[in-house]
Amino acid sequence: MTTVSEETLREEKEEEVPSDSGPETLRRQARTRASSVTPPSSVALQALTESGRVARRAGARAVALLDSPGSLAHSQPPTFAQARERHHECAGHFAAPVVRWLRLLWGYFHLLLVKPALNLAEWVTESPARFLITAVLVTVIWVWG
Repeated sequence: MTTVSEETLREEKEEEVPSDSGPETLRRQARTRASSVTPPSSVALQALTESGRVARRAGARAVALLDSPGSLAHSQPPTFAQARERHHECAGHFAAPVVRWLRLLWGYFHLLLVKPALNLAEWVTESPARFLITAVLVTVIWVWG
């Protein structure tokens, strides 16, 4: 029984044959390389390792940006009073009464329909248990309602 190191020594001795001995020597060298226990070329592995490092660094930077104070993840939605004030402020930028009233109309549509729907969706998805209970209730109402 031969060990891997003995086979490696034997293969190294076979490879020491001069390269001008003919095609049979080249075939034998190719066979020994194909059956070798050594890992493949490390160039491909180095490229994969380097791309992994780059991806990990980019992920760490993205997490740091998301976790910084003042980011969207740390912000709170405006209250209804703050949103109403903001809509009136934005409507005040227009001098023409028609445009100002259209802007206020959009503001009240936003306050009465869009913002409550978004706040409800945020409240429902705040915890997995609340989401599951809401999904069951909606399913029951949808099927038997």
